[in-house]
Amino acid sequence: MSAALFSFATFSRQKRGILVVGHGTADPVGAEETRSIARRMAELMPEVPVELGFLEVIGPSIGESLEKLSARGCVEVVSAPLLMFTAGHARQDVPEALREGAREAGLRVCRAEALGCHRLIVELSRLRREEAVAPLPAVPAEATVLVMVGRGSSDPSAHPQLQQFTAVTLAGPGERPGRVELGFVAAARPKLAEAIVAAAEGRGGTAAPAVPVQRVLVQPHLLFRGHVEEQVQAAIARGRSLYPHIEWVGVERLGPDERVAQALLERALAVFGRPIPASARRADQEKFVPAV
Repeated sequence: MSAALFSFATFSRQKRGILVVGHGTADPVGAEETRSIARRMAELMPEVPVELGFLEVIGPSIGESLEKLSARGCVEVVSAPLLMFTAGHARQDVPEALREGAREAGLRVCRAEALGCHRLIVELSRLRREEAVAPLPAVPAEATVLVMVGRGSSDPSAHPQLQQFTAVTLAGPGERPGRVELGFVAAARPKLAEAIVAAAEGRGGTAAPAVPVQRVLVQPHLLFRGHVEEQVQAAIARGRSLYPHIEWVGVERLGPDERVAQALLERALAVFGRPIPASARRADQEKFVPAV
């Protein structure tokens, strides 16, 4: 069959399903935001079994959801991780859970890539920054600092992956901030607290910036609400307390936007080397709002 004739029905006849893998959070809003993406995936692929499994904290687990897909007649499953980068969880924890769950459920499981620098995630990240500054008075780009915040991982690739993603979001038209600092909430350096000082005082807090800083944008590269976002908000509050002469602007998390669901769908279907069906492509301005 040619790629042009690929359809959801074909996907279904091959007894394939999709497992959306969420990180897991005790925050009820963050958990519901994750579920809303899985529901949207099921809406975009109505003839394909879609289940959500969480890596930790809450259920259903990855293994439990693979059992559900097996019970729904699947023999092969694509694992689509709601993870930003290919770091600790994507390299070790998720594959281990998938191997164990696949063995118990008697399934073949293929893994899709993490969201990474997918064009729709890049687009959404840019949009969140634009939304944050839209109602504010203009500040010269050279007097603005962007602090990009990652969750953090002991995996040494965490820093370069966040650095690459940040560079991609800043490429193209539009003003670039005078400086960019990276900060991590856990298990990687520089720490978020260090990045806050570096943003206000200069790199490492030791050299005064060439242009006085007027505004610092703090952008958490996070999908959903949870404990990490709370720590980012606390860091912004500390920045305001320590450096009251600087305007500290918090940028919203990516959230359960339509672009996230579309990016996840493309990652899943790319495993099979097929084009995205026209019925699953989003309209330019189409969005959906999760039930919270």
